[in-house]
Amino acid sequence: MGRPPLALGTYGEIRCYQLGPKKWRARTKYRDYDGKVHDVERVGQSKVAAKENLRAALRDRSRAAVGEEVASTTKLDIVAELWLRELDESDKALRTKRTYRESWTRDVQPAVGGLRGSEITVSLATRVLRTVHDTAGPGSAKHAKVVLGGIMGILVRHDAIETNPIREVVLPKSGSKKVKKERMTLEPEELPKLRKAISLDKKAVKRDLPDLVDSLAALGCRIGELLALDWTKIDFEAGTIAIEGTVIREKGVGLFVQPHTKSSAGMRTVEPPPWLIEILKRRCAEAECEWIYPSKAGTLRDPDNTRADLREAVEETPWEGLHPHAFRHLVATMLDAAGLSAREIADYLGHEKVSMTQDVYMNRKSKGSSAAKALGNMQL
Repeated sequence: MGRPPLALGTYGEIRCYQLGPKKWRARTKYRDYDGKVHDVERVGQSKVAAKENLRAALRDRSRAAVGEEVASTTKLDIVAELWLRELDESDKALRTKRTYRESWTRDVQPAVGGLRGSEITVSLATRVLRTVHDTAGPGSAKHAKVVLGGIMGILVRHDAIETNPIREVVLPKSGSKKVKKERMTLEPEELPKLRKAISLDKKAVKRDLPDLVDSLAALGCRIGELLALDWTKIDFEAGTIAIEGTVIREKGVGLFVQPHTKSSAGMRTVEPPPWLIEILKRRCAEAECEWIYPSKAGTLRDPDNTRADLREAVEETPWEGLHPHAFRHLVATMLDAAGLSAREIADYLGHEKVSMTQDVYMNRKSKGSSAAKALGNMQL
């Protein structure tokens, strides 16, 4: 009975031969992934060194063979193209795709694009990402870490490297640099006072903020989702609103409505409290364009400019730094206090998931009336 063949990607016994003073050769048979057996050898200044050099060569050979397109020696410029292609084909929001692509081009590629996958270590990645943190800020560093982690993940999936070193990178905490702090929470008892302050601010009224704040407080939607609403999304008879897109800005294109929300869970039809429907009926009777909350020119309203308008309206008030996302937290708090389940709250807000089972198997499209009842007494 013949000797069984080597398994694919493995090698046999390593034999060593002394070639001269301080010169050894290590040799073995290696079965490649095409099934063929090859003699592989390396030299070293000692028997041990020759063996280590041979083992390193066999390890790299195995990784390169398994990886096909990607090997441990593949430069990150090439691997990044594969990751960016996957990113473009994903269902992530266009703004997210643009952010990550810009992060690669601006912050990551200049630092590591010419390096090979095997050269990216934890210490090297830490230096690169901390440099981004110090020069471009913590937000840019977080994006760069996601990008570099995704690229290195390609190498792991191709068996070109064993583990993803980016997982071990710890970004520094935000420094003492003074920045305007954003307020991301709003308590229910604060809302009446906030609404009154906004309604008494002439510039805020001119910028159409009172109704906009009421809508955010009733829907708990993202600011881009609210500004993407046109009159076709309102069913006044049924008292429902279809949230099916978000406003984004694309370089070279300008503002437009992306025909889907941040996630598939965000594509939803909700039944808001009746008082919001009454506000929208009034606005509809006065409307001069298709958008519910347009710019002064009757075009799409910019989410970034709207956030800035809101920040300006609450400057030097108890709500300074108020972010539109605070209204999502407010609605979630009120619905929870009213006894709605986590499932109902997630459906109303368009959250991605409560749990994996609910994400996959539960219908997220039902409008439900529990939220409308819970928020019905919000308007004062």
